[in-house]
Amino acid sequence: MANLGDYFFHLPQFVFPINDYHAFYLFWWFAWSIMIGQFTSRFVSGFTAWQLLLLLLVVPSIPIALWFSVLYWYFANDISIAGLMSWAMMGRRHLFVVNPLDSLTRLYTENIGLTAEVLGTGRYIAVNWVILFALVLAFQFTPFKIEWVGLVVIGIYTAIYSWSFAPRCAASVPA
Repeated sequence: MANLGDYFFHLPQFVFPINDYHAFYLFWWFAWSIMIGQFTSRFVSGFTAWQLLLLLLVVPSIPIALWFSVLYWYFANDISIAGLMSWAMMGRRHLFVVNPLDSLTRLYTENIGLTAEVLGTGRYIAVNWVILFALVLAFQFTPFKIEWVGLVVIGIYTAIYSWSFAPRCAASVPA
């Protein structure tokens, strides 16, 4: 628990100045936020605002805080990450990066009607696998960057908030 406190004490050192990694991480979160919103909207009906706060922010923050406290301990003690810890980090990467990409693909194929019932199980798996593979290749071998996706999402959010909070001019009809 002390490591977690040390991590938060040194957080400004990790965050400022903003460098390329921090910008990438920020845009990555913006890029995924729309998918996360669509995913969570499927199961949140019936929960109060406080339950949603607990389920979507507090509970997931616990393993993340534990993970960052472990990483901070390795950093503070200048320990190289190898062996089992390296494998654990690769497993975490799969869980927190590849799994959401798979969920994103499944969510959007279902939204456009490409379900397992329509395509059949084999074709559904093949279509989703091809889409996943194409997305990985798009990020790996083209100038397509997550930062651009993040900027588009920020633009979408800005447009929505601007439209939502713009004063409404009611068309008045002269009497």
